[in-house]
Amino acid sequence: MQAIAPVGYSFFKDDQHRIHDWVIKIINEHYIDDSLKEMVLSFFNNAQAKKIRPLITYYMFKAIHGENEDTEAFQKLKILCAASEISHNASLIIDDVFDKDIVRRGKPAFHVNNGTFAALSAGYNLSTFVFDLITKTGNIDIMQETSKVGAALSSVLYVSKDLNKKSKLTRDYFFDLLYRKTSASFICSAKTPAILGNGNDEIIQLAHKFGEYFGIAYQLRDDVLAIIGEISDLGKPPQSDIINRFQSLITIEAMEAADENQSKILNEYYLDHKDYSVEEIKNILIQTGAVKSVIDLTLEYVKKARELLDIFKPSSSIKKLNILLNNINFNKYHQYLK
Repeated sequence: MQAIAPVGYSFFKDDQHRIHDWVIKIINEHYIDDSLKEMVLSFFNNAQAKKIRPLITYYMFKAIHGENEDTEAFQKLKILCAASEISHNASLIIDDVFDKDIVRRGKPAFHVNNGTFAALSAGYNLSTFVFDLITKTGNIDIMQETSKVGAALSSVLYVSKDLNKKSKLTRDYFFDLLYRKTSASFICSAKTPAILGNGNDEIIQLAHKFGEYFGIAYQLRDDVLAIIGEISDLGKPPQSDIINRFQSLITIEAMEAADENQSKILNEYYLDHKDYSVEEIKNILIQTGAVKSVIDLTLEYVKKARELLDIFKPSSSIKKLNILLNNINFNKYHQYLK
């Protein structure tokens, strides 16, 4: 299939609003902690949330199960979509506390508005709420896939402690962390609707790989934009990864490709915590070709994910997944593609 030009997330606004309504309704009806509910609902009402994970769930289900919404399976799809969005947001609330990020989607982070204790309580509480929701599907395979996401996300804080440690990261470490932080949730978002939609083993595995490739590409793009992006793309101040000395695949690539002087500066900044300007570090990450290398890898995973969609029967939902996927691009930053 030929690549579909990115059209922005506003293209999905009708489906985003539909999923948003499901999330709010489910929280209102099933979330029993009244002490946190008002704060939680306020957080979920942020209009800037792209809802990528539940959109994947929604379109994958329709691609496999069909457009008929008058089924028991479709009612369970609402639970899957809500659980996916709630799980993701729970992890964001917790991450912002430990990463000391004060802005989320252009607004003050949850812990800024409500305090650290409320943020941690809400984050952990919502994470357990997700498992309660998923039991309502009555499908043990879906429950198991969701538990894998919970296990992955709950280990991120410990595993990621080495991101700004005074030692170089390895590729194996980076991709293990990427799986825990992002890929696991994307896999679940694509695979569980395939299970719910009664897809055969081949379709379920295709959905798994699609979610995996999408998740890798999405996180790699985030890492690139954390270096070269703008607040409109990130929803938080840019260059925060440099300021916090967080290592990524970009820093791994840069340290390997750097000349003697660049290597000295990178090692002193990331490993010895010696001060250099953010702009100087950013320039080295670009000049070594590390940013371009990760951009190329990101686009390769986008291509792999798109090729998997070609195997599915053509439908409007597959087309929407392609459009969603093609929003992982660097068109705005074409100067870094050369």
